[in-house]
Amino acid sequence: MFRTAPHGTHRAPGRAVIDYRGLAAPVGRGVGGAAVIGAVSATAALTGGASATAQAPAAPAAGTVRGIAPSAAPGIVPVSQSQHTSVKLRLGARGAAVTYLQQRLNAHGASLTVDGVFGSATLRAVRNHQSRAAIGVDGVVGPKTWNALTGGSASAPPASSDGSSQPKLRQGSRGSAVRTLQSSLNASGASISVDGVFGRGTASAVRSLQASAGIGVDGVVGPKTWNALNRGVQISPGAGGGSSSGTSVNGQAIINAARAQTGVRYTWGGSSPSSGFDCSGLVYHAYNQAGINLPRKTAKGYTFGGRIISQSEAKPGDLVAFTGNNYGHMGIYVGNGRIIDASGSRQQVVERSIWNAPHVFVTYR
Repeated sequence: MFRTAPHGTHRAPGRAVIDYRGLAAPVGRGVGGAAVIGAVSATAALTGGASATAQAPAAPAAGTVRGIAPSAAPGIVPVSQSQHTSVKLRLGARGAAVTYLQQRLNAHGASLTVDGVFGSATLRAVRNHQSRAAIGVDGVVGPKTWNALTGGSASAPPASSDGSSQPKLRQGSRGSAVRTLQSSLNASGASISVDGVFGRGTASAVRSLQASAGIGVDGVVGPKTWNALNRGVQISPGAGGGSSSGTSVNGQAIINAARAQTGVRYTWGGSSPSSGFDCSGLVYHAYNQAGINLPRKTAKGYTFGGRIISQSEAKPGDLVAFTGNNYGHMGIYVGNGRIIDASGSRQQVVERSIWNAPHVFVTYR
């Protein structure tokens, strides 16, 4: 309450009551920690005290803070870009800064759900943008990444959902795109060094991913492989890049056991000389005859149960799996481009050259 001198006004003499509810927002804290009043200060309220009347405050307009016009809130500090970009973000982070990050990534060509959760999809988008901006590809959003997202890098080519804008990479490639690839492979289940060098370890991880995605296994990273990474395809256990069986493998003993069955009839599901062989049955028989205890599996099961390798790494006794018909056929590698297999088309076990069809090499060494 404030005592005012009586004047010749239209109100009755007496104490004037100023209703601060319609003049000031609740007291809050500013950026520096000092108490502030939202719309007007108490001093400003008292300036017009002589003409104030005792009345209920007017109802605030929709969408405004009570008694505060949208454009007149000097005491309320809006959330600014700098408040978001000063926050370091990484996988697992949540909140408004992550929401802003996802919006900026989408502005640069990503297609993220803006949910404020820094998950695997956001991680991949961050790594892709870091690669395009030629900064360290670590998936952590710090000053350099924020600058790339909010500064002058919007003209960088956006990541395409089908991988068509990504560079084609192969063994021997180097640079930031390879680091992005390696980080994405690790996010898909590989365990390789992120060093920007496309070496044998990266090539093996690429082939494993391709096998898991059911695409051509050639070790070359083109649109289909990038797309598989962008979709978050996970590397299947044993699909290359994993540990070997730890068993001492005598390749020549495997070949000798398989060659001894040449001419035996083809029988679907067969795994012995008396019943006949199908392709996986011959592998089962030859490996076990050579002292390698393999369980009975299909051709696809043997493919993903071993370790996918390049042709240059293949040795006699390894397997050659043909990727057509969902990894529907395989043979035992003899060397020099030849295999021994139980052939459905020839209806017997044969030794022949590898024909022109997509295939991968698999080892249990």
